[in-house]
Amino acid sequence: MIQHEVSIHLNRPVEQVFAFLVDTTRLTTWQTNLIKFDKITEGPLHLGSRFREFRRTGKTESAFQAEITAFEPNKCFETRTLGTPQVTTSYSLESEDGGTRVKHRFVMLTRGFMRLLEPMIAKSIREENEADFENLKRVLES
Repeated sequence: MIQHEVSIHLNRPVEQVFAFLVDTTRLTTWQTNLIKFDKITEGPLHLGSRFREFRRTGKTESAFQAEITAFEPNKCFETRTLGTPQVTTSYSLESEDGGTRVKHRFVMLTRGFMRLLEPMIAKSIREENEADFENLKRVLES
């Protein structure tokens, strides 16, 4: 299993940060390996929404289908992939010093041959997540 957490303070109110994080048209502006995001269910994201992501993983492109498994406006949301590997990502937000503290957690359950590659995969995920959240801070605070 691979786990990684990021916590960052953003100088924007919770409502603004949450709205930005769930705005699917803006995801590629701050997520470095996201190529394309397609909603499968219609309307704004909500509990049970399904979507497909196309991501760059190394030198290849991968497609993942996922679902929103938790959704509380201005508080938190969580996604889980449908298939293998199972990846859960969660975001929680709280007011802090006139801005917002965002806590992000990434968990990937690996099996078989992927377990041997966990250290390399974990390093790559950690580097990408840190770059993504630096991008998020830059985009939201500019």
